[in-house]
Amino acid sequence: MALLLLKGLTVAVLGGLDSIGGAILAGLLLGLLEGVASGYLDPLVGGGSRDLVVAATLILTILIRPHGLFGRHDIERI
Repeated sequence: MALLLLKGLTVAVLGGLDSIGGAILAGLLLGLLEGVASGYLDPLVGGGSRDLVVAATLILTILIRPHGLFGRHDIERI
């Protein structure tokens, strides 16, 4: 259940927390990235690379583009 939560959080952050279309596109992108990366990495490390790819994607998204692919970058100061 925790791995499903990690994937859901990664999709929400990658797509942007306020964009439904971005979340759909991020889900497709993450699934494609998991499949390709596990195809290349599983023979090298012996399996289990899907969860590593999801965690690395979440960390890189937060570091590089914290508002996601389609999220707004508005900063409103009061």
